[in-house]
Amino acid sequence: TEILFTQSAVVLGMVYAFLPFMVLPLYASIERIDTSLIEASRDLYGNARQTFTSVIFPLSLPGVVAGSILVFVPSAGAYVTPAILGGGKVIMAAMKISSNIELYFSWGAASALGVVLLVVTLIILFLASKLVSIEKLGSRS
Repeated sequence: TEILFTQSAVVLGMVYAFLPFMVLPLYASIERIDTSLIEASRDLYGNARQTFTSVIFPLSLPGVVAGSILVFVPSAGAYVTPAILGGGKVIMAAMKISSNIELYFSWGAASALGVVLLVVTLIILFLASKLVSIEKLGSRS
């Protein structure tokens, strides 16, 4: 089956483009975890799933949040990857803003969509800052 010019192609392309932005903060966060905590979980007869859910994941949450922010912000405004891989059939926010200006000469609609995109981004950043404090994202646990 053809994958080009489909939603799947856009998703795969976006994952390929933005995966390093998620992996690097996550790696840094997991690398900072004290190995004695994992050993303590094993000493208390915790299996791999219990160790992950009770030790590794909670301690790596700042990396997950930081990576999610680093991926969300540029992907919300992504234009080139969806335009090429979607072939104009998959419309993202940046493409809709661009088409409002280029095709319909509707600056008001384009600016309204831009403000909506900005507000949604700010709300998500605010919620992420409430989930994990900003100081915790850069600290060494």
